[in-house]
Amino acid sequence: MSHRPSYAIRLIAVLGCVVVGLQVRPALGETVWDMYVTNAVATTITAKGEVAMIERIEKETNGELKIKFHLAGSLPINVTNITSAVADGVVQLGDDGFFQGNVPIGGLLRLPMLVQTRDEFDKALKIALPYLEAGFVKKGVLVLGEFTYPPQVAFSRRKLTALPDMKGQKLRVTSPEQGEFVRRFGATSVTLGAAEVPAALDRGVIEGVFTAASGAGYTWRDLIKYNYKLGLNYFDAYIIVNKEAFDKLSPDAQKKLRSIIGETVPGFTGKMQQEDDELTRKMVAENGMVLTEPKPEEIAEATKGIEPYWNNWAKSHGPGAVEALGKIRAALGR
Repeated sequence: MSHRPSYAIRLIAVLGCVVVGLQVRPALGETVWDMYVTNAVATTITAKGEVAMIERIEKETNGELKIKFHLAGSLPINVTNITSAVADGVVQLGDDGFFQGNVPIGGLLRLPMLVQTRDEFDKALKIALPYLEAGFVKKGVLVLGEFTYPPQVAFSRRKLTALPDMKGQKLRVTSPEQGEFVRRFGATSVTLGAAEVPAALDRGVIEGVFTAASGAGYTWRDLIKYNYKLGLNYFDAYIIVNKEAFDKLSPDAQKKLRSIIGETVPGFTGKMQQEDDELTRKMVAENGMVLTEPKPEEIAEATKGIEPYWNNWAKSHGPGAVEALGKIRAALGR
């Protein structure tokens, strides 16, 4: 008597394997990406906007491109390594605000007190963007969009109402350039991602942070008591994509991805500035935060104290940085 399985049994087994394969594999023509972002809070303008953005991408590509959204801290990737994670294909898409370690010329727009108004930032960005995009391309990464947080200002648990109050404080900075500023005015700089800040404030690892109310400041409102509104710099962020993964998309999907991101993310900038003003007022009214606007002479003092660093920074980053800084200073008259 034969022990070979019958044709019917073998057919069922084959069909079962096919079904399992369909369950674990993307549908034919479907591409699934991961997106990792700088922000750790799901309710921020950027996080909500990015979720809506990727839903639109899936819809308008008819499901060809699906993107899984991951907040900072939800994957074992430090936010300072988002550029590398995208470059290496660990994730395919990123909201990258801590890129200077991988694209050093990106620090150009973070030089403290170089850019002091939104109009100035727009002028400087037009000059700096080609240099920055070239730096990303060297890593195998493309820039698909840019948005900007409101000016980075100091929040602290300790009294901070003037420049001299920085002395002796441990302040979280978002760039090496901010770190240079706080050191020049007697503070200690600490670099932390947003997800690490609340515990660091609570334990006294840091006393204060440089951020914007709409960036993360409002979420830390119970941990801070003072806001000194001296804007050191704007915090520019970029939607970046792994070039190899992008090139594998159909031309239509590439076009739609560029178009949707290009239409969506610039709007974050204005929304965050409006929200920043509203949230700052709430922190004063509801949390008793002490808000101090810097006097013109304090702005002048801060600029004078850090200005020599600008040229030193550019020289240490090569001829391209020197060239770009010269163009920006000429355009701003600074």
